Amino acid sequence: MIQRILIAADGAGDALRLTRAVRELFPQGGGATATILQVLAPPVPPALSNPLAPPLTAGDDLLVLGEANARRDLEPARDELAAAGFRAEVDVATGAAGEEICRYARAGGYQLIVVGRRGLGRLQEVLLGSVSEYVLRHTRLPVLVIQQEQPARNE
Repeated sequence: MIQRILIAADGAGDALRLTRAVRELFPQGGGATATILQVLAPPVPPALSNPLAPPLTAGDDLLVLGEANARRDLEPARDELAAAGFRAEVDVATGAAGEEICRYARAGGYQLIVVGRRGLGRLQEVLLGSVSEYVLRHTRLPVLVIQQEQPARNE
Protein backbone atom coordinates (compact mmCIF):
# COMPACT_ATOMS: atom_id res chain seq x y z
CA MET A 1 0.00 0.00 0.00
CA ILE A 2 1.23 3.47 -0.81
CA GLN A 3 2.13 5.34 2.36
CA ARG A 4 4.04 8.39 1.06
CA ILE A 5 2.57 10.57 -1.69
CA LEU A 6 4.18 13.72 -3.08
CA ILE A 7 1.73 16.14 -4.67
CA ALA A 8 3.66 18.66 -6.76
CA ALA A 9 1.38 21.67 -7.18
CA ASP A 10 1.72 24.93 -9.06
CA GLY A 11 -0.22 27.22 -6.73
CA ALA A 12 -3.38 27.03 -4.65
CA GLY A 13 -5.85 26.13 -7.41
CA ASP A 14 -3.63 23.37 -8.74
CA ALA A 15 -3.10 22.03 -5.22
CA LEU A 16 -6.85 21.75 -4.63
CA ARG A 17 -7.39 20.04 -7.99
CA LEU A 18 -4.61 17.51 -7.39
CA THR A 19 -5.58 16.79 -3.77
CA ARG A 20 -9.16 16.11 -4.85
CA ALA A 21 -7.87 13.59 -7.38
CA VAL A 22 -5.78 11.92 -4.66
CA ARG A 23 -8.82 11.79 -2.36
CA GLU A 24 -10.82 10.06 -5.12
CA LEU A 25 -8.10 7.45 -5.59
CA PHE A 26 -7.56 6.91 -1.86
CA PRO A 27 -10.98 7.69 -0.33
CA GLN A 28 -10.05 6.53 3.18
CA GLY A 29 -6.61 8.12 3.28
CA GLY A 30 -5.39 5.09 5.20
CA GLY A 31 -3.10 7.22 7.33
CA ALA A 32 -0.80 7.77 4.36
CA THR A 33 1.43 10.83 4.39
CA ALA A 34 0.69 13.27 1.59
CA THR A 35 3.00 16.23 1.11
CA ILE A 36 1.93 19.12 -1.08
CA LEU A 37 5.06 20.66 -2.57
CA GLN A 38 5.25 23.92 -4.46
CA VAL A 39 8.50 24.80 -6.18
CA LEU A 40 9.15 28.51 -6.52
CA ALA A 41 11.37 29.89 -9.23
CA PRO A 42 14.41 31.58 -7.75
CA PRO A 43 14.10 35.36 -7.82
CA VAL A 44 16.26 37.22 -10.27
CA PRO A 45 19.24 38.39 -8.26
CA PRO A 46 19.55 42.18 -8.16
CA ALA A 47 23.16 41.74 -9.24
CA LEU A 48 21.91 40.86 -12.73
CA SER A 49 20.21 44.22 -13.07
CA ASN A 50 22.51 46.21 -10.80
CA PRO A 51 26.14 45.13 -10.45
CA LEU A 52 26.45 47.10 -7.19
CA ALA A 53 23.69 45.15 -5.42
CA PRO A 54 24.59 41.87 -3.70
CA PRO A 55 22.85 38.68 -4.91
CA LEU A 56 19.94 37.26 -2.91
CA THR A 57 20.57 34.43 -0.49
CA ALA A 58 18.18 31.96 1.14
CA GLY A 59 17.71 34.19 4.18
CA ASP A 60 16.64 37.29 2.29
CA ASP A 61 13.19 38.75 2.87
CA LEU A 62 11.98 38.17 -0.69
CA LEU A 63 12.56 34.42 -0.49
CA VAL A 64 11.12 34.17 3.02
CA LEU A 65 8.01 36.12 2.02
CA GLY A 66 7.52 34.01 -1.12
CA GLU A 67 7.76 30.78 0.86
CA ALA A 68 5.39 32.05 3.56
CA ASN A 69 2.82 33.09 0.96
CA ALA A 70 3.09 29.74 -0.84
CA ARG A 71 2.64 27.80 2.42
CA ARG A 72 -0.42 29.88 3.30
CA ASP A 73 -1.92 29.36 -0.16
CA LEU A 74 -1.53 25.57 0.13
CA GLU A 75 -3.21 25.27 3.55
CA PRO A 76 -6.77 24.69 2.23
CA ALA A 77 -5.56 21.73 0.17
CA ARG A 78 -3.66 20.37 3.19
CA ASP A 79 -6.79 20.73 5.32
CA GLU A 80 -8.85 18.79 2.75
CA LEU A 81 -6.35 15.94 2.84
CA ALA A 82 -6.24 15.91 6.63
CA ALA A 83 -10.05 15.76 6.76
CA ALA A 84 -9.89 12.72 4.45
CA GLY A 85 -7.60 10.79 6.80
CA PHE A 86 -4.17 11.67 5.41
CA ARG A 87 -1.23 12.90 7.45
CA ALA A 88 -0.98 16.04 5.36
CA GLU A 89 1.99 18.37 5.09
CA VAL A 90 2.96 21.39 3.03
CA ASP A 91 6.45 22.28 1.88
CA VAL A 92 8.06 24.78 -0.45
CA ALA A 93 11.30 24.48 -2.41
CA THR A 94 13.12 26.91 -4.66
CA GLY A 95 14.73 26.00 -7.97
CA ALA A 96 13.93 24.37 -11.29
CA ALA A 97 10.55 22.69 -10.74
CA GLY A 98 11.18 19.32 -12.39
CA GLU A 99 14.59 18.87 -10.81
CA GLU A 100 13.37 19.88 -7.35
CA ILE A 101 10.35 17.57 -7.49
CA CYS A 102 12.54 14.58 -8.41
CA ARG A 103 15.14 15.46 -5.78
CA TYR A 104 12.53 15.99 -3.08
CA ALA A 105 10.74 12.70 -3.88
CA ARG A 106 13.98 10.74 -3.83
CA ALA A 107 15.23 12.31 -0.59
CA GLY A 108 11.87 11.93 1.16
CA GLY A 109 11.32 8.27 0.32
CA TYR A 110 8.05 8.92 -1.50
CA GLN A 111 6.29 6.09 -3.32
CA LEU A 112 4.12 8.11 -5.72
CA ILE A 113 4.41 11.53 -7.34
CA VAL A 114 1.26 13.35 -8.42
CA VAL A 115 1.68 16.22 -10.88
CA GLY A 116 -0.63 18.31 -12.98
CA ARG A 117 -0.49 18.93 -16.68
CA ARG A 118 -1.85 22.06 -18.31
CA GLY A 119 -2.10 20.63 -21.79
CA LEU A 120 0.23 23.04 -23.52
CA GLY A 121 0.64 22.65 -27.24
CA ARG A 122 3.77 20.92 -28.52
CA LEU A 123 5.40 24.24 -29.46
CA GLN A 124 4.70 25.71 -26.02
CA GLU A 125 6.12 22.60 -24.36
CA VAL A 126 9.28 22.83 -26.47
CA LEU A 127 9.72 26.51 -25.66
CA LEU A 128 8.59 26.52 -22.03
CA GLY A 129 9.33 22.95 -21.03
CA SER A 130 6.94 20.61 -19.30
CA VAL A 131 7.42 19.84 -15.63
CA SER A 132 5.30 16.70 -15.83
CA GLU A 133 7.33 15.48 -18.81
CA TYR A 134 10.59 16.15 -16.95
CA VAL A 135 9.40 14.26 -13.87
CA LEU A 136 8.23 11.30 -15.97
CA ARG A 137 11.65 11.06 -17.63
CA HIS A 138 13.83 11.60 -14.55
CA THR A 139 12.33 9.50 -11.77
CA ARG A 140 11.91 5.80 -11.25
CA LEU A 141 8.86 6.34 -9.06
CA PRO A 142 5.32 5.92 -10.32
CA VAL A 143 3.96 9.27 -11.53
CA LEU A 144 0.29 10.13 -11.73
CA VAL A 145 -0.32 12.97 -14.18
CA ILE A 146 -3.64 14.77 -13.75
CA GLN A 147 -4.68 16.64 -16.90
CA GLN A 148 -6.16 20.08 -16.32
CA GLU A 149 -9.67 20.36 -17.72
CA GLN A 150 -9.76 22.42 -20.87
CA PRO A 151 -12.63 24.85 -21.38
CA ALA A 152 -15.12 23.78 -24.02
CA ARG A 153 -14.54 25.45 -27.35
CA ASN A 154 -17.46 27.03 -29.14
CA GLU A 155 -17.52 25.61 -32.61
